[in-house]
Amino acid sequence: MNQHPHQAEEPLTNASQQPITITEARIIERLADASVGAGHAVRVTVIQGGRSKNGFVYDQAALRQIAALLEDTHAYADHSRSEADLQTRSVRDVVGFYHDAEYIAGPAGQPGHVDATLHIFEAANWLWTLINEACTLGRPELIGLSVDLFGAWQVNEATGAKEISAIHTLNSCDVVTRPSAGGAFRRILHAESSLSEGEHLMAEQHNTQTSEITSSTSITPIDAPITSTPSVATQEIDRLREELQCQRCELLLERRLSESILPEPVKTQVRGRFQQRLFEEQELEHELSSALTMMAQLTRDGLVRGHGYEKASITGMVSEAEKVQACFDAMFDLEIDTGRLGNVHGFTSIREAYARVTGDSSLQGGISGSSLLGQLPMSPFGPTGFISEADVTTASFSYLLGSSMNKRLLKDYQAWPAEWMKFVSIVPIRDFKQQSRVRMSAFGSLAIVPEDIPYQSITLGDSAATYVAQKRGNLVPISREAIINDDLHAIKQIPGKLAVAAAYTLAEFVYGFLANNPSIYDGQPLFTTGAPHNNLGAQALSTLALQQGVTAMREQTNFAGKRIGLRPRYLIVPPELEWTSMVVTKSAGVPGSPNNDINPMLGYVQPIVSPQLTSATQWFLAADPREIDTIEVGFVGGQVNPALFIQDQPMLGLNFTQDVLTFKVRHEYGSCVTDFRGLYRGV
Repeated sequence: MNQHPHQAEEPLTNASQQPITITEARIIERLADASVGAGHAVRVTVIQGGRSKNGFVYDQAALRQIAALLEDTHAYADHSRSEADLQTRSVRDVVGFYHDAEYIAGPAGQPGHVDATLHIFEAANWLWTLINEACTLGRPELIGLSVDLFGAWQVNEATGAKEISAIHTLNSCDVVTRPSAGGAFRRILHAESSLSEGEHLMAEQHNTQTSEITSSTSITPIDAPITSTPSVATQEIDRLREELQCQRCELLLERRLSESILPEPVKTQVRGRFQQRLFEEQELEHELSSALTMMAQLTRDGLVRGHGYEKASITGMVSEAEKVQACFDAMFDLEIDTGRLGNVHGFTSIREAYARVTGDSSLQGGISGSSLLGQLPMSPFGPTGFISEADVTTASFSYLLGSSMNKRLLKDYQAWPAEWMKFVSIVPIRDFKQQSRVRMSAFGSLAIVPEDIPYQSITLGDSAATYVAQKRGNLVPISREAIINDDLHAIKQIPGKLAVAAAYTLAEFVYGFLANNPSIYDGQPLFTTGAPHNNLGAQALSTLALQQGVTAMREQTNFAGKRIGLRPRYLIVPPELEWTSMVVTKSAGVPGSPNNDINPMLGYVQPIVSPQLTSATQWFLAADPREIDTIEVGFVGGQVNPALFIQDQPMLGLNFTQDVLTFKVRHEYGSCVTDFRGLYRGV
C-alpha cells in the first residue's frame, strides 16, 4: 500500500455518518544527537489512518495490527522489480530497519497514524544525504514510504470505500518517491556530528525560518575553535539565508513555467524578469495570469493563432503484459480493444499460455508464480484476495488467467435472465448480522378540531421483518495435469458454468418465497385465503381469475383499515402457463367469448415466465416495488455480482500439496418478504 505525505484533505463517512478528515503528515522537528551510535535515524509516519487515495479505509484496529507487524521489519529502497524480489529481496536493496513502531491516536474525530523509527545503515549514506537535503530545503514530500500488505476488506456501498477488516502479513515497507496513503518523514532523530561550520550555520538558519521545527532542538556545537566574530557569523547566516531563498524562488519559477500553457517565447520573457532575484509567489502568479490574458486576447483578435506550437502528448503505449492479458481474453472469447491493442490472437492451448508467461513449458517445479512480463496495471476484474495500494501487480499466469475468467464469469452472469429483479427491492447490507426492516402503522382519517379545542394525539405502532445474509460459493481447482494435458476446453467452460450456477441459485432463492408460501414477519403464511392477508385465490389462470386477483389487491388496506388501491404490475407464471398468460394478457377479445367482448386485461400486466416455479398450476401477481414493498434482497457489501478469488501462493494450500491453482467463487446475500400486500397467488 503506497502512502502519500501530501494526501489532500478528503472527507469520508464512517458508521455514524460523521465526516473524517485525513490530515497530511509532515516533519515536526530536527534533532542532532551523536550519542545514539553509528548510522542515522529518522522518525517516520508509516501510514495515515482514514481513507487512502486508492479507496482503502484504515481504522484504529487495522493501524494497531500494522504497528505490531512493522517492528524490526527491513527497510528497502524502491519497490520490488520482479516476482523473484517478492520472495527474497537482494541484500543490495536493504537500507535499514524499523523499530519503536507505535500507533498514535489522532485528535477528537480524526484518524490516527502509525509512527516508527527508521534506522538507516551507514552503507546507505546516499539515502541519508537525500533525506537530509530534502528536509533542509523544506521539500520532504520528494520522498515517502510505501507499505505492501496482505489482508481482507469489504466495500462500503454508501461511500464506495474499501474498509479494511484484517491485516494478515506485512511484506515490506519501502522508501519510494510516489506514496499514496500518508507515509512521510517526520523528524531526523540523530545524525553525524562532524558537520562543517557552514552546515551548522545552514541548520541554524533552517531552524529560524521553519515554524515546523522547534527551537528547543539546537545543533550540537563544533569542538574546533571558531575564530570569526559574531558580526561575521551574522553576515554568513544572512548570506546563506538569501542563497536558500534564491534557490526556492528558482525552483518555484521553473515549476510554474513547466506547468503553464504559455508559448515558449513568452515563458523565456517571464523567466528573464524573475531569474536571479527574490520575489513573492503572488507576484509570479500575477505575471503568468497577465501573460495568459494577453495571449487569449491576441488569439480572439486573430493576431495570434495556435500559439505557434502543439502540446506534446504520449498515446498508444501498451506494455507486453497488457498484450498477453488480451491474448488470455481472446482465448475466452471476450471482446478486445483492437483500436488500442491491434490484432490480438488468443492462445490456442493453456500450456502455450503458461509457457508464454513463465518461460517454463515442462512445469517440473509445479505451477509457478513467476513471470517474464514484469508489472501489469491493476485490473478491476483481477481475482485478488489481497489489499494493494500499488497501481500495478505482477503479471503472473494465475492473475492473467483469473482476470479473464472473472470477465467471462461476469459477462455470462449478467446475460442470464434475472426478471425477478423487476418485482423485488435490491439493497446493500454491511455484514452478516440480522437485518431488520421496520414497518410503521398508518394514520386513519384526520380528526375534526373544533374551535378552542386542543388537537388529539395519536401514536403509530410498528413491526419488523428480519433476515440474515448467507454465504454461497465453491472452490474451482486447475491442476498441473490440466495445464500439461492442454485441457483448454474444460478450463474455458468453468466461468460459464459458474455464472449459470450463481444466477440460477439466486433466482431459485427468490422464487422460493412465492412457491413455498413461507411464514413471514407476522407469523402467518405469506398467502392466506381470507384474513389476515386475503391474497390467495382458488382458480386456474383465466381472464376472470386475473380480474379477481386484481380486485383482491385493490382491496388491500393499510394499518388504519383504509384501502390503498394497489395495482399489480407483473403476472408470474411457470413455463406450463406461458401461453395461457399470453392469451389472457394479449388478446383483444375475451378468450372463448361468443359475443366478441373486449378483453379488459389486454396489456394490464406484464408476464414473467420463471423456470424455477415447478408447479404447473400456480400463478402470481406482484406490484411495482416502487409503489409498495414486496421482497427485499440484500447483498453483503453491495456486491451484486459473484466474486472470483485466487489462491496461488507456491508454498501454501493445494498449490504446494497437490500442484493445484484454486479459484474461489463467492456470492453473499439474504432476503425476506417485507410486505404481503404487494403479492397475490392465484391457486
